[in-house]
Amino acid sequence: MAEAGGGDARERPGSGAVLPTARGWLVLAGGAALLVAGAGFGYRELLVLGAVPFAVVLVSVALVGRLRPMQVRRSVATPRVSPGDEVEVVLGTDEDGRGRGAHLLADRVAGPTGARSVELPATRSGDPRPTGYRLRAERRGVLDLGPLESRRRDPLGLAAARRVSGGTDRIWVHPRWETLGAMPVGRSDDPQGVFDGGRAGSVSFHTLRDYVAGDDVRHIHWRSTARQGKLMVREHLDTSHTRISVVADDRGGAAGDELAALDEVASAAASVVAAAVEGRWACELRLVGGRSVESTGRLAPMLDLLAEAHPNPGADLARELWRLRNRPFGDTAVLVSASITAAEARMFARLGEVYPRLVLIVLRRYGRPLGAVPGVTVVDAGDARDLAARWSGERWSA
Repeated sequence: MAEAGGGDARERPGSGAVLPTARGWLVLAGGAALLVAGAGFGYRELLVLGAVPFAVVLVSVALVGRLRPMQVRRSVATPRVSPGDEVEVVLGTDEDGRGRGAHLLADRVAGPTGARSVELPATRSGDPRPTGYRLRAERRGVLDLGPLESRRRDPLGLAAARRVSGGTDRIWVHPRWETLGAMPVGRSDDPQGVFDGGRAGSVSFHTLRDYVAGDDVRHIHWRSTARQGKLMVREHLDTSHTRISVVADDRGGAAGDELAALDEVASAAASVVAAAVEGRWACELRLVGGRSVESTGRLAPMLDLLAEAHPNPGADLARELWRLRNRPFGDTAVLVSASITAAEARMFARLGEVYPRLVLIVLRRYGRPLGAVPGVTVVDAGDARDLAARWSGERWSA
């Protein structure tokens, strides 16, 4: 398996048309110079020599021929992996119509650190055997495979053709996560005595709050709306099991490599949501940038979201905290950050009015030191691996 960048053919991307390469253009430029010199000085020999490069390039273009479109079949054995794992990618191609096939196939691979092409020899026309390559997942993120590029060039390298075929497939590289012990339980009731992770159970009135776009109009409390002069809605809480909201700060770190900082934030958040899913808690995972997913008893969609997260310096933590206040989810809120400031931590502490338990995980390796915050359990960890040891030392009783 070899890696290479884009070809040197100056052509429309993926059109399949044959055009001179950089070497071919130089040969044509030399021929044009000879023609100009021959015409200017009246030397017939120079005119003949100047015509030769044009004839050679024209023959090269004819030899290469236009590439026809292909049907591409790509299969990935495991679309969800961990950093360090190897993924086997199998490619099958069917050329559409008659004609010479490509000399080379190149599958585009775009990941968190950039894009590259993985080159592999093309199969012969009519050969049903697939080809493929092995790909190593270096770090958390997503790998987008494709489209497939077919290439062909003449032996002298004067002309080349390139065509893009097929679609793309995605591989999620999930963050590494550690096993945590006890979880921070708030003061919600559990009349059934079990945490079943489902939506069924005892739904009780929790509070009245301002209407937010997207709320069910059936929950509007009209008497309070008339008294307050603004729309008020009834907030209900499912008390059959503990509910936890986990917020991953995708703004990166306060210092150092933002992508590495977000990797640690994602790993720490993954540890918390994994423990929640294992304990059959209702769990919501959010990014400060705005994306979110709720657990339905499955961990994979939440890890997918963490894999897709990328540094978002423009994300607004204050807006996310406002959303948590106005549309609370359960009785426990956990914020994981490598860039939170003391002022933002105090802002997070104000959520104690709607969340009985607040937990702030500070990853100091990429963030700023943070002291005690009244009303908040601060877990000060160096990185995601250190979190597991410090987490087990906390007392999470209500």
